[in-house]
This record gives sequence, C-alpha cells and structure tokens, in this order.
Amino acid sequence: AAKEIGLGVENLPSTGSLDNLDRLLDETSPVNLGFAQADAVQLYLNKNPRVIENLVVLENIGPECVFIVTSADGSIRTDDDLRAAKNLRLGIPSASSGIAVTFDYMASQVPELGQANVVYGDTLAAMETMDSDNPEVDAVMMVHRPREHSPEVDMALAHPERFRLVELGDARFTAASWDGKPVYRQMDLAMAEMDEPLQTLCVVGLLLANKHKLASEQRNQLGKLVDFYWMQVYPTE
Repeated sequence: AAKEIGLGVENLPSTGSLDNLDRLLDETSPVNLGFAQADAVQLYLNKNPRVIENLVVLENIGPECVFIVTSADGSIRTDDDLRAAKNLRLGIPSASSGIAVTFDYMASQVPELGQANVVYGDTLAAMETMDSDNPEVDAVMMVHRPREHSPEVDMALAHPERFRLVELGDARFTAASWDGKPVYRQMDLAMAEMDEPLQTLCVVGLLLANKHKLASEQRNQLGKLVDFYWMQVYPTE
C-alpha cells in the first residue's frame, strides 16, 4: 500500500474479528479498516443491526474452513451425531479465538449445537486423551485455510486409526447473511491423506471499512489497491 500508491497504514494489535468490528464501528475509535470473518460480522450485526449502514466490504481474503476431530472409536461421524450427543465436550483453544466465534455462530444457526460443553485449553494435548480411559474432550475444533495444516489436523491425518474428521452438512449452516450471501458454504475438501473428500464448512474473511471514517482520497486509494494490487498484497488461495 505504501510502496505502490502512497497509502500509509498503521497496524494495530487485536484479539480478533469481534475486537476489530468493535473498534471499526466505534465512532470514537480511529480504526477505519479491519479484517473479520463473515460469521463474526453476522454475529456482530445480529446484536447491533443499526451499524450495518456504516459497513463496507472492500474485498475478501479467501476462505477458512472448519475442522472437527474426534476419536476413531467413537460414535461421532457427522454433525447429526454432534447434535444428538449427550454431554458433548468440545475443545476450543480460547474463548477469544476466531474458532470460538465460529462455533457461536454455528450454534446460532443450528441451536442443538449450543448444548455442547465447550472446554477451553490446549486442544492438541486434549486430543492425546481422546482414546484413553479418561478423555478430556470428545472432539476438538479448528478453523484455518484449506491448505494449511494445524498440528491437530496433522495428527488426525497421520493417525487415522485413532482419529477421524467430522463431516458437516446441515443445510441450516448455509442460510443467507446480512449482504444476501451465505455465511458458510459447504465444501468437499480434497485432502491428500484421505481417500474421500471431507465435507465441511468454509467461511470467507473480509477486509472491511467504516465509510464514515474514510476521506474521499482514502477511498480512491483503497479502490486502486483492491482493483490493481490486491493479489500481490493478499493472495486468496
């Protein structure tokens, strides 16, 4: 941005999508651009519908997909099984993570998932206990780009005799969002280590602006950035 079009950008630390949205839409905050997952945007707008008129989508930053790992010896194979499970314990790294936001939005679309007991902590360590006599969790959840491999997914793929990836296919997940597009889209994700594609959910990340915080010259520069340089700045695949 600075090199090609002279647009100065100050990067600020953040705890994630909801924090970005809070500051982007707070008129007292200087933040005028932010990244957020589409499910976080919808979750935020469900609670703050009036701010939608201030929000502008400049570009997407590619998909991130949901990966839920459970024990190969267990009864959970699909989201039908997740919904039906009694006293399900789902491992998520932290309450402030994008993973937690994604699960909250998934549960808002499929309320039965809200019955799960979320266990925050080290999900890789929790996975190691799944096939023990005293497992800490029944499943763990990650969200990341399709071609990235988290340590949890790597472990699951390396040890199919111990772990399996849960298939997600409930049609309620793909309901339209604030901009008329589905928050999630279902994907059959090909993974080299698996014989069959994994049916799962993917959500796009978005570059967002508050239109009331941008001067006309800034808007013009951002338009040039997105139209001519975006693939150099942030490849979506």
